[in-house]
Amino acid sequence: MQSLSDAAVLAAVTSGETKYDKVKAFVEQSLAANNQRNWDIDWKLTIKDETATVELGSIYNTQLMGFVGKKTMPIAAVSEAKFPVEIPINISLVLDTTDSMAGANMDGLKAASAVLVDIFKEFDADTRVAVVPFSDYVNVGVSRRYENWITVPPDETINVPAGSCYMHQPRTCTSSETITEDYVQDGVTRTRTRTNCLSWEDDGPEVEHCPSAYTREIKWNGCIGSRSGLYNKTAAYKGKQIPGVMNQTCGEEVLTLTDDMTAVKAKINSLTTRGNTYIPAGLINGWRMLDADRPFESLSNKEEKRKRALVLMTDGKNTRSISDPYEDGEHEDSDEDAANDLTSELCQNIKAANIDVWTVAYNFDDANSKAILQNCASTASQFFDASNQAQLKLAFEEIGNSLFTARLSR
Repeated sequence: MQSLSDAAVLAAVTSGETKYDKVKAFVEQSLAANNQRNWDIDWKLTIKDETATVELGSIYNTQLMGFVGKKTMPIAAVSEAKFPVEIPINISLVLDTTDSMAGANMDGLKAASAVLVDIFKEFDADTRVAVVPFSDYVNVGVSRRYENWITVPPDETINVPAGSCYMHQPRTCTSSETITEDYVQDGVTRTRTRTNCLSWEDDGPEVEHCPSAYTREIKWNGCIGSRSGLYNKTAAYKGKQIPGVMNQTCGEEVLTLTDDMTAVKAKINSLTTRGNTYIPAGLINGWRMLDADRPFESLSNKEEKRKRALVLMTDGKNTRSISDPYEDGEHEDSDEDAANDLTSELCQNIKAANIDVWTVAYNFDDANSKAILQNCASTASQFFDASNQAQLKLAFEEIGNSLFTARLSR
């Protein structure tokens, strides 16, 4: 009886309804589904002060007590629960925008994210959301160049002098073939075609070629790299500046915590793809969004009753590793194991900071990387393996709804 009343009151407060008749229908459905012994039950629903109470009553046919003349006895159960309390929450969306996300994957991410943001909008709680697009690096924006938590070399123009003149023989391709070949882009095998010349023929006399002088720009585009040692495993500033990396492009600038869901949607819709996968860059900067210290310094992260959650979505394994402070190890130079170990350690550190972690593996097959994401999530139920856009949408819906929970109050 107690289990029946517990299930019924949870059905009431998680129904999403507030009007008595509609809530009552959910209680009735729960009792019908769970009363497997077909007991004859009287029940009552009361809603008062944002609390639902379900009272059950029935008559129990006794067995041993029947020998002393008491053949029946009344039994009852009462359960009470509050409707979901809309606790203020800060949420960091850490989203993979690497080359492997190009095309349908990115379209799916944008569609699913819109559903998630719409769920956030339905709650009256003070909900703030940050967006952290990541690939090899994360873009914090060139406007932050002179803040005290970052160190960025000055932009410069290098004058390259004219080269020595040399004689060049013009040639024309007289026979060629078309080659179809596989190549790997951010861990994904793709196919391309190219023309390969098989024979050449001289095209006129030799001519003198003199390379011209030119200028080469060294510029900062807002990308940040990795701090060294233990500093690269914590969001806390601790007086160690974050290095800016030069002559790199790293996608759209991060969006810091905001309650403007229109701005959140616009940021996600603006995302484009480029670069390779380095999950630690996304994790540590997603964590920084939920930290009260520099670089993003959100005072709301200090509020005791404010929840914090990080949602990580990636479509592949690490294909980069650190070449301090750069994350440019690749192919034979990359240390995938080191990148995976750092990913796992960052996940544990984030959870130890009382941040709820949700992870989504989107449309890839690498079992080891999926295991890392599964272990990264705060619980087994907070990891999602979405193989297509529809499953990604369902995963984001469940994440959005689960961030606001109802609990039995007695």
